[in-house]
Amino acid sequence: MIMRAVAIIPILGTVLPAAAAFVAIVPNLATSFAPNTAGFVAGPESSPSSSRAAPSSLLLSSPSSSDGSSPPRSSLPFFAASPMLRQQQQQQQQPQTAATVTLRLPLGTIFDGRDYIFVTESNVRSYEWTTREADLLMDDLIDAASLGGGGGRGGGGGGSGPTGLGLRAVPDIPTSDWDPNVYGLGNRYDVYDGQQRLVTLNLLLAGLRDSFRREADGLSSSRLAGGGGGGGGGDGKGGKRAVALAATAHEISGMLMPTKVRKSEVLRITLRRRDNVILERILMGGGGGDDDDDDSTTPDKYPQMSKEGRAALLSTLSPANSRILHNFVHLSNRLTSLTTRERLRLLDYVVERVHLLVCIPETSRIARNIVLSQQGRRRGMDNEPIDDFKGLVCFRYTLDEDDMYRTFDSWDALASEPVMSTGGTTRDDSAPAAIVGAIGSVGRDVLSSACLLRASASLRTKIRSSRDRGGGDEVYEWERWLRRQLYMRNDVSHNEVRQSDDDSAEQQQRQQLPSWQGKDFFVEEIAPASIALYKFRTGLWDGFVFLSKTTTRKQRDTTIARLNFLRDIALGVTSAKEAEIVILELLLRVEHGDDSSLSRYLDDILPLIEKTALWMALMRPSSMQRHARVFALLDSMDDFDSVGGLGMAKAMGDNERVVSSLREAMNLYEFGASIGGKRLAGAILKRMNAHLMIEEKKNVPDGGSDAAVVDVIEPNWTSEEGERVANRIGNLALVSSSALPAPRNRRAKKSSGSLWESKVKRYKKEPWILTRQVAEFDQWNVDAVHDQQGDVLSLMDLVWS
Repeated sequence: MIMRAVAIIPILGTVLPAAAAFVAIVPNLATSFAPNTAGFVAGPESSPSSSRAAPSSLLLSSPSSSDGSSPPRSSLPFFAASPMLRQQQQQQQQPQTAATVTLRLPLGTIFDGRDYIFVTESNVRSYEWTTREADLLMDDLIDAASLGGGGGRGGGGGGSGPTGLGLRAVPDIPTSDWDPNVYGLGNRYDVYDGQQRLVTLNLLLAGLRDSFRREADGLSSSRLAGGGGGGGGGDGKGGKRAVALAATAHEISGMLMPTKVRKSEVLRITLRRRDNVILERILMGGGGGDDDDDDSTTPDKYPQMSKEGRAALLSTLSPANSRILHNFVHLSNRLTSLTTRERLRLLDYVVERVHLLVCIPETSRIARNIVLSQQGRRRGMDNEPIDDFKGLVCFRYTLDEDDMYRTFDSWDALASEPVMSTGGTTRDDSAPAAIVGAIGSVGRDVLSSACLLRASASLRTKIRSSRDRGGGDEVYEWERWLRRQLYMRNDVSHNEVRQSDDDSAEQQQRQQLPSWQGKDFFVEEIAPASIALYKFRTGLWDGFVFLSKTTTRKQRDTTIARLNFLRDIALGVTSAKEAEIVILELLLRVEHGDDSSLSRYLDDILPLIEKTALWMALMRPSSMQRHARVFALLDSMDDFDSVGGLGMAKAMGDNERVVSSLREAMNLYEFGASIGGKRLAGAILKRMNAHLMIEEKKNVPDGGSDAAVVDVIEPNWTSEEGERVANRIGNLALVSSSALPAPRNRRAKKSSGSLWESKVKRYKKEPWILTRQVAEFDQWNVDAVHDQQGDVLSLMDLVWS
């Protein structure tokens, strides 16, 4: 099979070893993803925030030896070499596209010759369509063709009938690995979106090809068995019909695998090597010759295979191969129910009247924006920025082909819907040791958020997500983060090798290849961050090992209380969501770092993060101010000596002034006026109650099934002064959700004049100390609100000063 590895390693006559071939073609692969690879660092491709990132200068120089000399350029892979050098090479190898081009072309034009050959290097989604989606597409085509758009005798081929069926845009980026000397004139395009449609259309055409070929063979066989009746010598009606059908099958074969004399074979579309096995066999076809008559595994025999035979064929193949085979068999079986004329009319319609919007963007960024703009119709199945980053980590920045697919599978296992497992295993036994444990999956959104937070912390820059208002392009920032880590890790590795006295051939070979690649980046950066973020957001504190290393129970309980407060604030208050950047950084350091620094992080840094989050929630500063505080905290985490000194002065300003401003903001904040304000009040009250309960050595409620909610103590005031304090925190109490009466009962209590008495009875049963304190008042009036508010503000000084 010549086309076996074309999705990852372009075929140059022979198949090269995976690692060597990848190193040889990586400049071209990098160009196919981002025509200006250095652009995201300092060029016009960079996002507005990129130019402010300090680490960008690191990416513009190659590692140097201890004596100041640079290692030979040939000894470095593309992601460790200078981006400036790579940009110059790309400019010499591939001319820049002038502008984005969009063409509305009939499928027959696209599938004619080698002008449009498709690969899916940047589309990390596997083939996901089931027979349901394949049926929907085929039904649309059959219905449209039957209305007279087929171009045949019954279809108004002279231009009458419908204008045709248009399928939405297929964004493609030209690859740079098309060699005219090997393949002839043509172009290969990397499909950013439309893989499902293109593959299914190819399967339908392959089914039509095989149906015409079988019918032609059947007519020829019956004619020979009948002694050449009908005119003899191939001149009879049956002979001419067989020749015409065979020619039609040959024509379709040329669409699926366009041939050129003295040039290498190429298929219309190829997926990644692992998912391409069945599709390659189907598109190449069985040929229908004598050599294939006894081979039940040739594509034209797939519809007649037993279930056992298909299961055996697919036993060692990926799920995408299974979907491709089942869809091909399903479509082929449906075609058998059509007459010859109906199949010809369908073929003519597909070739002449089905149009694709072939969009060739100027840059890969534009291609991704087009993909995002088309989303929303298939929720949960669309390609997102995190999928592009997945392709970079698993394929672009990993050398060995087996490592590529192991990382790919591990990524899928981690990004699947969260499922708790037991026995120290996950649903995917191929997942690396880094993600084997109590948690085997965190979900796609958590993984994407973890990448955003870690990239922001590493690059010290604000990263706008494509989901934010106005949109963004986080993939370029993610790649900058990835390249920075690769450069730093491999620079250390090269220095260690150069300082070694071992001059063996094995040592020299290790020096030529990076010891740290995308696969290591996933295991050491992405997986731990995703799991830590999942535990934080779900409150799985027992899943953190560092909590078992706390010196006292009070330190452990206080740490959990602080983390619960940060979780409530970061997830419930929009203006404090940036706090997750520094929270995740701290969790990773205490979970995987040196135990000697544990107390400094928990007793010094964590309270500062807590105060920063409270400042964000109460003061509602601008995004730029929030990021500045977060980055100052990160800088202080890198230098413990700056805690309480210049670093914290930069992060928090004067402590007394900050505490005073927080106190004033909390005193005036209208917590009860909005749902978000009540969530914030709930987080503050839970934290204060937890502080009191820890001091009294009582157990803090874990907030399980009977979660705590905020209750407005007196919702109806008749005086103007009472209206002013109605939404203040002094008029709010923390209660168990089950303790709140139903709305109908609440109105009944009010009408009977016993609202306060009923609340006193319920408040006395609450575990929360501040709530029980409210129940000690004889009556609830404005003075009682002021007294309670004063106690809350005084307690704030104890908790956060």
